[in-house]
This record gives sequence, structure tokens and C-alpha cells, in this order.
Amino acid sequence: MPDLITLLVAEPALLVGYLVFGMIGFGTTLVAAPMLAHVLPLSTVVPALALTDFCAACTNGVRLGPLVDRSEVWRLVPSMFAGSAVGAWLLFSVPVNTLMLMLGVFVVLYALNGLRPKAPQAPLAPRWSWFFGTAGGVLSALFGAGGWVYSIYLSRRLDDPQRIRATQTAVLVVSSSIRVGLFLVAGRYFDWTLLALVLCLLPAMALGLYAGHHITLRLNRQRFMQVLYGVLLLTGTSLVARAL
Repeated sequence: MPDLITLLVAEPALLVGYLVFGMIGFGTTLVAAPMLAHVLPLSTVVPALALTDFCAACTNGVRLGPLVDRSEVWRLVPSMFAGSAVGAWLLFSVPVNTLMLMLGVFVVLYALNGLRPKAPQAPLAPRWSWFFGTAGGVLSALFGAGGWVYSIYLSRRLDDPQRIRATQTAVLVVSSSIRVGLFLVAGRYFDWTLLALVLCLLPAMALGLYAGHHITLRLNRQRFMQVLYGVLLLTGTSLVARAL
């Protein structure tokens, strides 16, 4: 079983992480991982969050299933697999800090641009699914943090915040399944200490999802997008800080 100090840090971290997840459908790893890294090695944090993300995405998927735009999911899935393969290769070929810094700077600039008052952006063409699916797969394999990429694509393809969240949840079920499969093949889930930690964190995950979902029900599209860009700004800044 995890010790008391670990749980005192991990439970609030997961609660906040899944509050964000419940609101916008991504962000757990980038919100919770920096806090968890103070009490747990990253070799434990990343596979543990992959497993809780899988549980959260499946739970949300059951509830939001009727709102999922399945055509958008199928457009993204092939390129997600291709991107995950590329990400796994990059993980062993390129310094992770360099990639993290570049990613963080890009996310911060994109979020600041989104928060700046301007005319509505034109919808993206379906062919962009290959770019965003590949980029999301790469970042998921590298950092467990590809959800924001799918969110950018879906927010430019769909109008209803609930449909965006539901469709993104379905995409994240696929993404987290890939990550869990990689860690399972690597033998990480044969560590009973890690599995005990995940079991202890599930109540915080459930509470965060519940609260985030009910907050989102009160948001219109404009407010939803402001929250989305705000989270992107925080997560991008977090990546830059971790890289430096």
C-alpha cells in the first residue's frame, strides 16, 4: 500500500486533474504529474495515470456515448496509431526535454492566441485529421499528453461543447488503450504496488469527474472555449517549466 505522505499529495492532485478532465476531456497528466513527481518516480506516475485515464475515459464514454460524433473518431484513429509508433521511436532518439520545451512554447502561444479577442475561426477541413491525429499520437506516446491536440481539432470541427467533450472522450479511450497496452507489454502492470496505488486513487478520480461534468453543464460555448484555452495555457507553462 502507498504510504500516508504519498496519498496526502496524490489524492488532491488526482482530484484536481480529473476535475479538469471532467470539464474539458483532457489535461490529467499535465495537471497532476508535476505534483505526483514530488513523491513518486515518473516510472510509476506515467503508467499509473495511463491506467486511471483509461478508466476515466471509459466511464465518461458510457455516459456521453450518444453525443459522440463517430465519423470524427474514425477519421482520427488511423493517424493516432501511426503517431504513437513515431512517438515511441522519438522517445529513444530525441532528448525528451528538447521536445517538451518546443511543445510547451507552442501550447502557450496557441492558448494566448485563443484568449485574444478576435473573429470566430473557420472550421477545419476533414483532411486535417491526419495532421492532428498523428501529432496527438506522437505526444501521447512521448508524454501521455496528446489530448489537447485532439481538442484543437474537434473544437474547429464541432459546435456543441457537449459533442466536443463526448467525441474527445471516445478518442481518448483509443489513445489511453494504446498507452496501457504499451505499459502492459513492458511489464509495468505486474507491479502490485503500482496497482494498489491506482486503486487508492480511483475515488479521487471519480469525484473529480463528477464535479467537472456538472460544472461543464453550465457553460456555453464561449465560456467553454475560455476554460479550454486557460487550461492549455497552464499546461503549456507547466511543460516549459519541466523542460527547463
